[in-house]
Amino acid sequence: MKPLPQSQIAPSIAEAVASLAAAQDAVQAALTEAQASCEHRIVSEMPYRAGVHLASRAAHRICNHCRMIEEGSHWSGGATWSKHDHSASDLGNVEGRIVVPIDSDAFWKMRVLA
Repeated sequence: MKPLPQSQIAPSIAEAVASLAAAQDAVQAALTEAQASCEHRIVSEMPYRAGVHLASRAAHRICNHCRMIEEGSHWSGGATWSKHDHSASDLGNVEGRIVVPIDSDAFWKMRVLA
């Protein structure tokens, strides 16, 4: 059984969705390229937040230049940094790296979603 023409998406919406998908692909490609060569010299850190009933949140860092995000382990923050899965850190403590504390609102606004 064929769908009725009235049940198909409007062509203008289909074009806009395709355009959005292409733009998201372009953003992801730009992020990948920038993050591959970035030295992550200035990083902003959202600290660990304790909570009750699973409302705690791990520390997160984001590079101010390329917007790479890294989630820290439960003991990460400040001078101590370990990725949540204990793999090698990209945004951890490196000599000469500037780490600036920020609140959660500022952190989430810095993200680039692709």
